[in-house]
Amino acid sequence: MIRSVFTRHRTAAVTSVALTAVLLTATVAEVAARTLLHSRLSAVAGRALGKGSTVDIDGGPALLTLFDRHIDAVTISNDQATLGRIPGVSVRARLENLRLDADRSGTVARTHADVKVPAASLRGVATTPDGRLPVTAVHLDDQADTVTLALGRGGLGQATLQPRLEDGQVTLHVADVEILGSPAPTRLVDRLQDGLTNRNDAAYPLGLKATSLDVTTTGLTIELDAGPARLPDRARV
Repeated sequence: MIRSVFTRHRTAAVTSVALTAVLLTATVAEVAARTLLHSRLSAVAGRALGKGSTVDIDGGPALLTLFDRHIDAVTISNDQATLGRIPGVSVRARLENLRLDADRSGTVARTHADVKVPAASLRGVATTPDGRLPVTAVHLDDQADTVTLALGRGGLGQATLQPRLEDGQVTLHVADVEILGSPAPTRLVDRLQDGLTNRNDAAYPLGLKATSLDVTTTGLTIELDAGPARLPDRARV
């Protein structure tokens, strides 16, 4: 009887140790898998939106994700991203139904992004490349849907811009420019518009297209959407 009881206790102890080892191994494997996924997707986020991007992965266990190469959704956020050639914007993007292919490439079924472009970013974009006519202040009119720039030191002039949606991109068009209260020379207006056009002409990541644009008192609020698209190369797992 004593031997039987001792055997049962020893068997139970061995089973408990084995179970603990299995659970510990599974936990370590899950942490490693999630770390790998997060690292690779963070690289993708950095490639798409720039440094400082954060990643939140939806779905079940990371081990299962690595096994079936499917992620329900990923949310990427960055408060200092670049949209096209506009720096310093706030972006929150949700990527849905990600597939990691056997050939180590990947796809995303749908992407939606909410973007806020602050006045400071618009100021930087509108400053002429030669720096001869710096933008010293930005005023946004949410009623007229315009952006007014103070040009030069001491209120030398001002330019009124109209943000628009064109072919899935946000563009800034010069509506009016005045210098010392008089219409600006055509050459100056053209130079300002050319500078804005060059900065507008850049593709958004993941095939995103601007679908909504609002002028607020603090900046521009933009929504972007995309259908099926390839992930950047660093999405490989």
